[in-house]
Amino acid sequence: MGERKRIENVNLSDDYLHKPDEREKWRESYYFNWIDSENKISGFTTLGIVPNEHKREFVFILFRDNKRDVYYREPELTEYIQNDIDEMLSDKKLTYQIIKPLEEWKIKYVSRKYTFELTFSNRHPIYYFGKDSSASWHRHFESSGIVTGTLTKKSGRKIQLNGYGQRDKSWGYRDWHGFEKWYAGHFQFKNWASGFRKDYRNDGVEVSGYIWDGNETTPLEEVEVSPTYGNDAFNSPIITEYTLIDKNNNRYNVLAKRISNNSFMRFARDYEDGYTELFEQMVIMEDKTNGNVGSGMSEELRTQLS
Repeated sequence: MGERKRIENVNLSDDYLHKPDEREKWRESYYFNWIDSENKISGFTTLGIVPNEHKREFVFILFRDNKRDVYYREPELTEYIQNDIDEMLSDKKLTYQIIKPLEEWKIKYVSRKYTFELTFSNRHPIYYFGKDSSASWHRHFESSGIVTGTLTKKSGRKIQLNGYGQRDKSWGYRDWHGFEKWYAGHFQFKNWASGFRKDYRNDGVEVSGYIWDGNETTPLEEVEVSPTYGNDAFNSPIITEYTLIDKNNNRYNVLAKRISNNSFMRFARDYEDGYTELFEQMVIMEDKTNGNVGSGMSEELRTQLS
């Protein structure tokens, strides 16, 4: 019953745009990541719509050949058009397209060097994290997916892309600040997958997320995280050990390592008491229980007080 309730709390219309309230930081965002392990091509993209600040945020990051390509743009939003999603989800260079709500999307990015086209198809039904399951969003859902597509270079050479990825969708008032830190992850194995957040705040610790075992999704009860940091300028996490424990007391032990030295991004934002920094990296994973190899995303946010 609990699982059906979580799925039923997301409607087909929730993959489209919502009516914002009056708060300045009300935000609607879409996020996708992907890893093609064979071609060693990975990346992520996100679109944020912040109508009360009159802007959109387009981000596209591709990791390949131990290099990163970064596209970031904040076009002015002169008019919020809730019913024109095709216009709202494109800046002509980066375009998101719903093929089947809650099930399939297409992403296209066009640069001077290449054209990137990706289809994301769910591996399991959308998992709803619950209303206000984290202090940094109001509503949020995720799904693991199969990704296919092409990377077409300027020369005309095509690289066929195949792998796994994750998508999420959030809307409502959002604020990065007020956290001591958080950890998040998207784990993709052939026979199971997971998406989660663990928030550390002054008033306690919150865990949200799920395990999909190939048949059913089960909420997580606990996430234990043990990062190892590098000696770069930002002391960034390079290896992280995880233990995931679901509501049925099943345990999953995972070791995640950055795919390459450059397969990560650091985002920093100032606020009145200091700044937050977010590390998002694409990783290769080992299921320590059986030795199976997977891939995914490993994320850490931490607050630095001034």
